[in-house]
Amino acid sequence: MGALIAILQNDPNLLACQVTRLRRQLVLAEGGEPLELCGWGYHRSGEVLVGRRPTGAPRPLELPDLVGPVSGEALVVRAQSASGFPAKDENTQPFRFRRWLFAHVGGVEAWPDVKPRLLSTLPDFLRRPVAGDTDSEHVFALFLHYLRDAGALDDLDAPAETVGRALARTVRQVDAWSREAGSQRPSDLALAVTNGRMLAAVRRGRPMHYALLEGIVPCPLHGIDASTRDSDPRLRPHRQAKAVVLATVLAEPSGFLEVPEGAILTVDRSLRLHIAPMNSH
Repeated sequence: MGALIAILQNDPNLLACQVTRLRRQLVLAEGGEPLELCGWGYHRSGEVLVGRRPTGAPRPLELPDLVGPVSGEALVVRAQSASGFPAKDENTQPFRFRRWLFAHVGGVEAWPDVKPRLLSTLPDFLRRPVAGDTDSEHVFALFLHYLRDAGALDDLDAPAETVGRALARTVRQVDAWSREAGSQRPSDLALAVTNGRMLAAVRRGRPMHYALLEGIVPCPLHGIDASTRDSDPRLRPHRQAKAVVLATVLAEPSGFLEVPEGAILTVDRSLRLHIAPMNSH
Protein backbone atom coordinates (compact mmCIF):
# COMPACT_ATOMS: atom_id res chain seq x y z
CA MET A 1 0.00 0.00 0.00
CA GLY A 2 2.89 2.41 0.56
CA ALA A 3 2.65 5.64 2.50
CA LEU A 4 0.70 8.89 2.62
CA ILE A 5 2.46 11.94 4.06
CA ALA A 6 1.09 15.47 4.42
CA ILE A 7 2.75 18.56 5.89
CA LEU A 8 1.24 21.99 6.55
CA GLN A 9 3.66 24.57 7.96
CA ASN A 10 4.08 28.27 8.55
CA ASP A 11 7.25 29.20 6.64
CA PRO A 12 7.42 28.36 2.91
CA ASN A 13 11.19 28.83 2.93
CA LEU A 14 11.65 26.02 5.47
CA LEU A 15 9.66 23.18 3.91
CA ALA A 16 12.83 21.39 2.84
CA CYS A 17 14.10 21.72 6.42
CA GLN A 18 10.94 20.04 7.71
CA VAL A 19 11.36 17.24 5.18
CA THR A 20 15.00 16.77 6.16
CA ARG A 21 14.25 16.62 9.90
CA LEU A 22 11.71 13.85 9.22
CA ARG A 23 14.11 11.76 7.15
CA ARG A 24 14.46 8.98 9.72
CA GLN A 25 10.87 8.98 10.98
CA LEU A 26 8.82 8.92 7.79
CA VAL A 27 9.28 6.10 5.32
CA LEU A 28 7.75 5.61 1.89
CA ALA A 29 6.92 1.93 2.36
CA GLU A 30 7.14 -0.86 4.89
CA GLY A 31 9.92 -3.43 4.54
CA GLY A 32 10.58 -4.48 0.96
CA GLU A 33 7.20 -3.43 -0.38
CA PRO A 34 7.53 -2.61 -4.10
CA LEU A 35 6.74 0.98 -5.08
CA GLU A 36 5.45 1.42 -8.61
CA LEU A 37 3.83 4.85 -8.26
CA CYS A 38 5.40 7.75 -6.36
CA GLY A 39 4.16 11.31 -6.52
CA TRP A 40 4.17 14.55 -4.57
CA GLY A 41 2.49 17.92 -4.75
CA TYR A 42 3.15 21.22 -3.00
CA HIS A 43 1.87 24.77 -2.80
CA ARG A 44 4.34 27.58 -3.45
CA SER A 45 3.57 31.28 -3.92
CA GLY A 46 0.05 30.66 -5.16
CA GLU A 47 1.03 27.83 -7.49
CA VAL A 48 0.28 24.12 -7.12
CA LEU A 49 3.16 22.00 -8.38
CA VAL A 50 3.11 18.23 -8.88
CA GLY A 51 6.02 15.84 -9.37
CA ARG A 52 6.11 12.15 -10.22
CA ARG A 53 8.86 9.58 -10.17
CA PRO A 54 9.04 8.02 -13.66
CA THR A 55 7.76 4.45 -13.82
CA GLY A 56 10.66 2.05 -13.56
CA ALA A 57 13.03 4.57 -11.97
CA PRO A 58 15.08 3.34 -9.01
CA ARG A 59 13.15 3.32 -5.77
CA PRO A 60 13.88 6.41 -3.65
CA LEU A 61 15.21 5.37 -0.27
CA GLU A 62 13.94 8.28 1.80
CA LEU A 63 11.47 11.17 1.61
CA PRO A 64 14.04 13.91 0.83
CA ASP A 65 15.41 11.81 -2.04
CA LEU A 66 11.94 11.68 -3.61
CA VAL A 67 10.76 15.29 -3.30
CA GLY A 68 14.07 17.13 -3.58
CA PRO A 69 14.59 20.75 -2.41
CA VAL A 70 10.92 21.76 -2.22
CA SER A 71 9.66 25.04 -0.83
CA GLY A 72 6.12 26.08 -0.02
CA GLU A 73 3.34 26.03 2.53
CA ALA A 74 2.08 22.46 2.14
CA LEU A 75 3.31 19.12 0.83
CA VAL A 76 1.43 15.90 0.04
CA VAL A 77 3.29 12.70 -0.82
CA ARG A 78 1.91 9.33 -1.89
CA ALA A 79 4.12 6.31 -2.55
CA GLN A 80 2.31 3.12 -3.50
CA SER A 81 2.12 -0.11 -5.38
CA ALA A 82 -0.15 -0.09 -8.41
CA SER A 83 -2.76 -2.09 -6.42
CA GLY A 84 -4.42 -3.59 -9.48
CA PHE A 85 -4.41 -0.36 -11.50
CA PRO A 86 -1.98 0.29 -14.39
CA ALA A 87 1.27 1.96 -13.32
CA LYS A 88 0.97 5.23 -15.27
CA ASP A 89 1.05 8.94 -14.55
CA GLU A 90 -2.74 9.28 -14.63
CA ASN A 91 -3.00 6.85 -11.70
CA THR A 92 -0.26 8.47 -9.63
CA GLN A 93 -1.30 10.35 -6.51
CA PRO A 94 -1.64 12.98 -5.23
CA PHE A 95 -4.41 14.19 -7.51
CA ARG A 96 -4.88 17.88 -8.18
CA PHE A 97 -7.87 20.06 -9.05
CA ARG A 98 -7.29 23.82 -9.04
CA ARG A 99 -5.71 24.49 -5.62
CA TRP A 100 -6.70 21.17 -4.08
CA LEU A 101 -4.33 18.25 -3.56
CA PHE A 102 -5.75 14.89 -2.48
CA ALA A 103 -4.32 11.50 -1.54
CA HIS A 104 -5.86 8.21 -0.41
CA VAL A 105 -4.65 4.95 1.09
CA GLY A 106 -6.97 1.96 0.88
CA GLY A 107 -9.68 0.83 -1.49
CA VAL A 108 -13.41 1.17 -2.11
CA GLU A 109 -15.41 -1.98 -1.44
CA ALA A 110 -17.52 -3.23 -4.39
CA TRP A 111 -15.79 -0.65 -6.59
CA PRO A 112 -17.07 -1.97 -9.98
CA ASP A 113 -20.64 -1.38 -8.74
CA VAL A 114 -19.90 1.87 -6.93
CA LYS A 115 -18.02 3.53 -9.81
CA PRO A 116 -20.99 4.13 -12.19
CA ARG A 117 -23.13 5.44 -9.36
CA LEU A 118 -20.41 7.84 -8.28
CA LEU A 119 -19.83 9.09 -11.83
CA SER A 120 -23.54 9.66 -12.38
CA THR A 121 -23.54 11.96 -9.33
CA LEU A 122 -20.81 14.27 -10.62
CA PRO A 123 -21.40 17.42 -12.66
CA ASP A 124 -19.68 17.45 -16.06
CA PHE A 125 -16.94 19.86 -14.98
CA LEU A 126 -15.79 17.38 -12.32
CA ARG A 127 -16.41 14.19 -14.33
CA ARG A 128 -14.40 15.25 -17.39
CA PRO A 129 -11.05 15.81 -15.61
CA VAL A 130 -11.04 12.25 -14.18
CA ALA A 131 -8.24 10.84 -16.32
CA GLY A 132 -7.17 7.67 -14.51
CA ASP A 133 -8.58 4.32 -13.46
CA THR A 134 -8.28 4.52 -9.68
CA ASP A 135 -11.05 4.59 -7.13
CA SER A 136 -8.98 7.25 -5.35
CA GLU A 137 -9.32 9.84 -8.13
CA HIS A 138 -13.07 9.23 -8.32
CA VAL A 139 -13.43 9.66 -4.56
CA PHE A 140 -11.55 12.96 -4.89
CA ALA A 141 -14.03 14.12 -7.54
CA LEU A 142 -16.93 13.24 -5.23
CA PHE A 143 -15.32 15.24 -2.41
CA LEU A 144 -14.95 18.23 -4.77
CA HIS A 145 -18.63 17.91 -5.67
CA TYR A 146 -19.64 18.13 -1.99
CA LEU A 147 -17.17 20.96 -1.42
CA ARG A 148 -18.84 22.87 -4.24
CA ASP A 149 -22.24 22.22 -2.65
CA ALA A 150 -20.85 23.89 0.47
CA GLY A 151 -19.70 26.92 -1.54
CA ALA A 152 -16.04 26.28 -0.70
CA LEU A 153 -14.55 24.84 -3.90
CA ASP A 154 -12.89 28.09 -4.94
CA ASP A 155 -12.64 29.69 -1.50
CA LEU A 156 -8.95 30.20 -0.71
CA ASP A 157 -9.91 30.63 2.93
CA ALA A 158 -12.31 27.69 3.06
CA PRO A 159 -12.93 26.92 6.75
CA ALA A 160 -11.26 23.72 7.87
CA GLU A 161 -14.55 22.59 9.43
CA THR A 162 -16.35 22.97 6.09
CA VAL A 163 -13.72 20.90 4.32
CA GLY A 164 -13.89 18.27 7.06
CA ARG A 165 -17.67 18.02 6.63
CA ALA A 166 -17.24 17.48 2.88
CA LEU A 167 -14.75 14.67 3.56
CA ALA A 168 -17.12 13.05 6.06
CA ARG A 169 -20.02 13.29 3.60
CA THR A 170 -17.83 11.66 0.94
CA VAL A 171 -16.99 8.70 3.17
CA ARG A 172 -20.61 8.22 4.23
CA GLN A 173 -21.85 8.23 0.64
CA VAL A 174 -19.19 5.76 -0.55
CA ASP A 175 -20.12 3.51 2.37
CA ALA A 176 -23.80 3.67 1.43
CA TRP A 177 -23.12 2.71 -2.18
CA SER A 178 -20.85 -0.15 -1.12
CA ARG A 179 -23.52 -1.51 1.24
CA GLU A 180 -26.15 -1.30 -1.48
CA ALA A 181 -23.80 -3.32 -3.70
CA GLY A 182 -23.63 -6.06 -1.07
CA SER A 183 -20.40 -5.20 0.78
CA GLN A 184 -20.36 -6.36 4.39
CA ARG A 185 -17.46 -4.16 5.48
CA PRO A 186 -16.66 -0.42 5.24
CA SER A 187 -14.09 0.74 2.72
CA ASP A 188 -10.54 1.60 3.72
CA LEU A 189 -10.50 5.37 3.29
CA ALA A 190 -7.49 7.09 4.81
CA LEU A 191 -7.79 10.47 3.06
CA ALA A 192 -5.90 13.76 3.16
CA VAL A 193 -6.63 17.01 1.32
CA THR A 194 -5.16 20.51 1.37
CA ASN A 195 -5.44 23.79 -0.51
CA GLY A 196 -2.15 25.06 0.90
CA ARG A 197 -3.85 27.03 3.67
CA MET A 198 -5.57 24.26 5.59
CA LEU A 199 -5.38 20.49 5.88
CA ALA A 200 -8.06 17.88 6.51
CA ALA A 201 -7.85 14.11 6.84
CA VAL A 202 -9.95 11.05 7.63
CA ARG A 203 -8.60 7.96 9.32
CA ARG A 204 -10.62 4.93 8.24
CA GLY A 205 -9.25 1.40 8.17
CA ARG A 206 -5.58 2.33 7.90
CA PRO A 207 -3.25 3.68 10.59
CA MET A 208 -2.70 7.44 10.60
CA HIS A 209 -0.51 9.48 12.93
CA TYR A 210 0.10 13.19 13.43
CA ALA A 211 2.73 15.38 15.04
CA LEU A 212 2.88 19.05 16.04
CA LEU A 213 6.41 20.33 15.43
CA GLU A 214 7.88 23.56 16.78
CA GLY A 215 11.32 24.86 15.89
CA ILE A 216 13.92 23.32 13.58
CA VAL A 217 17.09 23.47 15.66
CA PRO A 218 19.32 21.74 14.83
CA CYS A 219 18.86 22.05 11.07
CA PRO A 220 21.43 19.99 9.18
CA LEU A 221 20.29 21.48 5.88
CA HIS A 222 21.50 24.95 6.93
CA GLY A 223 24.19 23.94 9.39
CA ILE A 224 22.29 25.40 12.36
CA ASP A 225 22.85 23.84 15.78
CA ALA A 226 23.10 24.78 19.46
CA SER A 227 26.34 26.67 18.81
CA THR A 228 24.81 29.01 16.20
CA ARG A 229 25.00 32.63 17.36
CA ASP A 230 21.79 34.50 18.16
CA SER A 231 22.89 37.18 15.70
CA ASP A 232 22.69 34.71 12.81
CA PRO A 233 19.66 35.88 10.74
CA ARG A 234 18.77 32.28 9.89
CA LEU A 235 18.24 31.29 13.51
CA ARG A 236 15.04 33.19 14.32
CA PRO A 237 12.87 31.74 11.51
CA HIS A 238 14.12 28.25 12.34
CA ARG A 239 13.15 28.76 15.98
CA GLN A 240 9.71 30.07 14.99
CA ALA A 241 8.97 27.30 12.50
CA LYS A 242 5.82 25.28 13.16
CA ALA A 243 4.28 22.38 11.28
CA VAL A 244 1.60 19.71 11.45
CA VAL A 245 2.63 16.38 9.91
CA LEU A 246 0.41 13.42 8.97
CA ALA A 247 1.79 10.00 8.12
CA THR A 248 0.39 6.51 7.60
CA VAL A 249 3.75 4.72 7.94
CA LEU A 250 6.33 5.51 10.63
CA ALA A 251 9.82 4.17 11.13
CA GLU A 252 10.16 5.97 14.45
CA PRO A 253 6.95 7.00 16.28
CA SER A 254 8.56 9.40 18.76
CA GLY A 255 6.58 12.65 18.88
CA PHE A 256 3.64 11.27 16.86
CA LEU A 257 0.13 10.55 18.13
CA GLU A 258 -2.40 8.21 16.58
CA VAL A 259 -5.50 9.62 14.90
CA PRO A 260 -8.49 7.66 16.30
CA GLU A 261 -10.24 5.28 13.94
CA GLY A 262 -13.20 6.95 12.25
CA ALA A 263 -12.02 10.47 13.11
CA ILE A 264 -11.73 13.65 11.08
CA LEU A 265 -8.61 15.76 11.66
CA THR A 266 -8.58 19.39 10.53
CA VAL A 267 -5.82 22.00 10.67
CA ASP A 268 -6.57 25.65 9.97
CA ARG A 269 -4.30 28.37 8.60
CA SER A 270 -3.01 29.17 12.09
CA LEU A 271 -2.07 25.48 12.51
CA ARG A 272 -4.80 24.95 15.10
CA LEU A 273 -5.63 21.25 15.08
CA HIS A 274 -9.01 19.69 15.82
CA ILE A 275 -9.99 16.00 15.93
CA ALA A 276 -13.57 14.79 16.10
CA PRO A 277 -15.55 11.62 15.31
CA MET A 278 -16.64 11.51 11.68
CA ASN A 279 -20.30 11.12 12.68
CA SER A 280 -20.14 14.56 14.35
CA HIS A 281 -19.67 16.27 10.95
